[in-house]
Amino acid sequence: MFIPKSRIVLVFLVAALAVAALIVLGGCTQADTTTTTTTGTSATTATTEAGGNSTTTATTAGGGESVQPVSEAFKVCTDCHSNFNQFLATSTVLTKNFSHALHLNKGFKCEDCHVVPTHQPDKIVKPAMQACFACHNQEPGAVAPGACSACHPADFPLVPANHTAGGWLPSPNPGLVKTVSAKHGALATEDRSYCDMCHAASFCDACHKTPMPHASDWQAGHPQTVASQGKQICATCHPAEYICNDCHHTGYKPGDTPWRLQHPPIVLSNGAEGCFTCHSPLTCAHCHITGELKMDLEPTS
Repeated sequence: MFIPKSRIVLVFLVAALAVAALIVLGGCTQADTTTTTTTGTSATTATTEAGGNSTTTATTAGGGESVQPVSEAFKVCTDCHSNFNQFLATSTVLTKNFSHALHLNKGFKCEDCHVVPTHQPDKIVKPAMQACFACHNQEPGAVAPGACSACHPADFPLVPANHTAGGWLPSPNPGLVKTVSAKHGALATEDRSYCDMCHAASFCDACHKTPMPHASDWQAGHPQTVASQGKQICATCHPAEYICNDCHHTGYKPGDTPWRLQHPPIVLSNGAEGCFTCHSPLTCAHCHITGELKMDLEPTS
């Protein structure tokens, strides 16, 4: 039977269109929501609510995990990242125990740790360690463990480079200055959270012997602290020869001559009333009569 050539061409066109449709439909699958192992078996998918948005995670035995972001700002991430933990394969900073799914399934959003936008023209903005320590910290009762080994591998350098640089701690011979020079103090004052990542408050107190930085009412309350703890705690940061004299002994001139020898003409000129802010009149009398300085003398009945 004779079949017109035009009909044959039409049949081939229909067949070609059908094949093309199958290919297109097969490629229009959702961005990876599962990760398979080399054997092709995947584990179950877990869904939880995080801030009103559903979080879907899928893991595989021995494989990675794929996470669908929980916020609009990060939904495009799955266009390129089907496995958010893939970076752990070559990471020298975090252990493979780290898991995005673990955090997302506890209700955290991507932007709780990541800056938006993460990909910037000149760099990729990675979460700072301070972001981790909103939950991971050294204090008792922390939301998440703060031990270094919880996040970092055993060979990770735990001591920051600035801690071993010169001037991080006070010099043993600070000279005649009001406050010793120590780089850690400036950084702690500027951003205490930097210290809190690795050190509990008790670590600082063990050296300073008093909570740092000083409370706003420190000037009014410090006599009681000095009386109970001793002046030596001040000398940790303030050279003893200078700090007390600078505040308490108006007219003191730093040098080799102690205040005890400098004060007579100043007291003669200004009067002794200023002395009695800290000293009992008996202290003056006892020293002037015996030559012995006793700071704990109090009037009796």
